[in-house]
Formats: sequence, C-alpha cells, structure tokens
Amino acid sequence: MRRAVFCGWLLIWAVFECHPAPGQAVDDLYGRPTSRAHLEALRAKADGGSAEAQYELGYRYANGLGVGVDKALAFKFFLASSAQDHAKSEYQVSRYYGGLMANRLDLQQAFIYLSKAAEHGYGPARLDLGFVYFNGNGSVPKSLPLAFRWFGKAAEDGMVGAQCMLGDFYKAGLGGARQNFAEAIKWYRLAATSKHACAPKAQFELYVGYESGNGVAKNLSTAIDWLTMAAEAGNPKAQYTLGRSYQKGYGVQRDPDVARSWLRKSREGVSPHEDHIHDDEQDRHDALTH
Repeated sequence: MRRAVFCGWLLIWAVFECHPAPGQAVDDLYGRPTSRAHLEALRAKADGGSAEAQYELGYRYANGLGVGVDKALAFKFFLASSAQDHAKSEYQVSRYYGGLMANRLDLQQAFIYLSKAAEHGYGPARLDLGFVYFNGNGSVPKSLPLAFRWFGKAAEDGMVGAQCMLGDFYKAGLGGARQNFAEAIKWYRLAATSKHACAPKAQFELYVGYESGNGVAKNLSTAIDWLTMAAEAGNPKAQYTLGRSYQKGYGVQRDPDVARSWLRKSREGVSPHEDHIHDDEQDRHDALTH
C-alpha cells in the first residue's frame, strides 16, 4: 500500500546486528565515509517522513551499504519515499516490480512507477521508458513515437544510451522524426566520446557519416580515424570494415597482414547468423573500390 509515511519504522531497530560497531566507517551511496551515528540520524529522519532519507536507507538495504542486505525492507523504504513523488525511489520501485531487484514481477506496476519517475525528471527512468516503448512488452504496446519522445528527453539529460538511440532515430527517420543526418551525427558524436558501452557503435556511425558525406562534410581520413577507434574498442563491424580497408587500400595504405589481423578479430565472438553483417560491408566496399 502507498502511504505518505511508512508506519513500520520499528522494524529497522531489530537489525542492529547488521550495523557496524560504533564509530566504524563504511561507504555510503555517495561514496563518502559514514558512521553508525550517521545511520541512526538517517533512521530518525526517515521515521519523520524524509523522502530522501527513506531513499538512502532503501538503497543501503538493497546493496548492503553499512547494513545487511534486506531486499524486502529496501522495497518498503523505496515505496514509502515514492509516495512522496521521490523520482529515484519511484525508479527503484519500478525495478522491483520489473523483477530486477527481487522476486516480484508486475509489469503494469513497473510501468506505472517508471512513468512517474520519468515524468518527475529522472534521466535513467526516461531512458528505460524509451526502451519500454521501443520494444513493447506484455503490458505496454510498442510505440516508436513515444520511444522517440522519451529518448529525446533522456538524451537531453545526458543519458548516453539515449543519445545513441536518438542518432538512430534521426538517421532512419523513425517514430515521426524527420530524417536528418546532421542531427544524427550530433548525437552520435556526443555518445562516441563517452565510455558508455554504445560508444563503439556511435564511433562506427561517425565513420559511416564521414565516409559517405551524409550529415557532415566527406572526409575519408577522419572516417578512418573513427573506424579505427571503433575497431580498437571491439566493434566487430568496424573491425571487419577496417580489415577490408587495409585489404583494398581504401583510406589506408594496403597491408594484407594488418587486414588479416582485423578480419580475424571481427570473427571472434560473432555467431554464424551474424555473418550477413560482414557480407553487407563487403558488398559496400567492393562497390566503392571497383
């Protein structure tokens, strides 16, 4: 049940054996040292209805920061905090109902809380909501226009995964977005310079842009720089394309040994059903170099 104040605070005092000894330092969720005195002050604030204190205690119990892991108690704290429109707590509740944090699975409730967190401006929730609409699930129908809307909001919040997706939407003209290669390049560039998992993909897209001249002035040298960066980061499409470039001498000095090395790398971890990716790139380079 959602309530403005969680009434079961006395439960927390039964878990003292999980707490550190007096004065013992532990790391809190913000990476700062803390103490038992801080934990007790935090509990007093949570007992008084502080949404932020309830969130921090929920996070601690969920992750075992200074207390023993207790997913059920964490959920109660997050639920109490979310009743006060605390966006981070709403996001955590959505993760619980989505089965990501505990053995609870209620996709409709997960969607409700995720939507609340997104509406309240929490970037990770906006990104996740974009993917919910992008893929659809048993409770939410697929909607590319709504996915585009939430990816846009998340991208503006600095969520790198959303920036990658926004680049794809503008490149292909999806979800009601007008096809705009320059706009796609803008978002890919932001993602490409990050340490996010999608950076190698964005780097490869920048190669495609500079190599073709779509969205940016054609520049084969710059294209090869981005291609090399993506290949070194482990993108198999980039590794294959770079191998073919060295094989043909396209944008680089022809070097069969280097070509074989990159082509071999491109096959590592690539399942057979993905071979068509390489075939597409080969056809493209053959067309360009003959």
